Amino acid sequence: MKVAAALLWVSLERGMTLTTRDATETSVSVNASPDEPETYDPEDIEVREWMGADGMAIIEKEIAAGHAALSTSLQAIDRLFGARQSGVSPTPISTICETIGVKTQACGRVGEYLGRLANVDTRVSVKVPKFAAYVPCDVLFATSLRKLCELPANGPSLVYRADICKALASAPHVIGEGHALFKFGDRRDASACFPTFYKTRLMKKRDDNYVLLDLNHGRHWGPMNKVADADIPWASKSATLVWRGVSTGTCDTGAVNSRMMLCNKWYSSTDSRIDVGITAVAQNCNLAGRYMKPAKSMEQLLTTKYHLLVNGNDKPSGLNWVLLSNSVPFMVEPDIESWLLEASLKPWEHYIPIKPDFSDLSEKVDWAVQNDGEAERIAKAGKEYVQQFGTTEEEMAVQAAVLAAYVDRMDIADGGASVKLEGTC
Repeated sequence: MKVAAALLWVSLERGMTLTTRDATETSVSVNASPDEPETYDPEDIEVREWMGADGMAIIEKEIAAGHAALSTSLQAIDRLFGARQSGVSPTPISTICETIGVKTQACGRVGEYLGRLANVDTRVSVKVPKFAAYVPCDVLFATSLRKLCELPANGPSLVYRADICKALASAPHVIGEGHALFKFGDRRDASACFPTFYKTRLMKKRDDNYVLLDLNHGRHWGPMNKVADADIPWASKSATLVWRGVSTGTCDTGAVNSRMMLCNKWYSSTDSRIDVGITAVAQNCNLAGRYMKPAKSMEQLLTTKYHLLVNGNDKPSGLNWVLLSNSVPFMVEPDIESWLLEASLKPWEHYIPIKPDFSDLSEKVDWAVQNDGEAERIAKAGKEYVQQFGTTEEEMAVQAAVLAAYVDRMDIADGGASVKLEGTC
């Protein structure tokens, strides 16, 4: 399978070592510096653990269906833009949505993904210092969509651009020649000076220059296809709180809302209802080795009522599929937003909120046990929330609308030697 093969390749390329402890436990160490861009994403290890070999085949089908659907939508938009006259104002978002059959409610999300760009009446003109000669990771760059697919790229950038490039293979002319600003990776530290495509954005900047795309779709949405078969009814689940993950994020047990702080406080907890552990040491976070526990498949994880979700390099990779399950999420109030639009998730309605220092886990488990019906209601509300997102075909149409609206509202050229793209603008 292509996905599994790619994960194996990057593991070998970056020096992943596997040390088998026994038939049920494997220690994984991934040698990669947190200060340098990765050539792969270590959180993809989590996906393999959840899905297994058969599940990776499900994700492969999801990815292929997404490419085909996005291509179809882009071709329809290409015909719309090809018929317009030069010099006219940007096409209304509603017109773009109607062209490719995006329903009214879903079309509203297009504006949310676009940030401030959704409200411009004239095109935003940008003169960048130069167009990119390669596709970097964690560095803001400018290129045409077609060049995005032709330029050399490293590991994670190959993953991030894959969905767009597979769709452009059918060569939509207008969209393909449009220019855009991108920043691939998990770093959003510096402020974008102009509307720029990201996978995630800080919640406090959702109305700024951060334009969301559904990048790395397979990792975040593919596992949802397995939930129906892997899950069991609420009443059949144990009243325990579980977390498994890779040691991504800040490697500091004193860092609030970090995986290391969680494990430092709860790995050896005397509360038998709480089960947390690291399954792979990544990004040179060697101290995570003391918190190792066996990985769990999705089927094993879904035997518990309560699921802890913790940020890694950005959002928790399992958030989407846990929301879709019959279990209830426990999580810190989100500060990062993705295609899932986490800003709309409400504490005590869609998830059980916990403190950023994880000091109240036992207290919140007590509450859930004593209020079993209410906890189940929250789990059901989370499922209803995530079900507003459509089929692969429908979501790719929304993504096509975002791409089209962006290209139609931006006028990007090179030659702006003194123009800053991010930081202090």
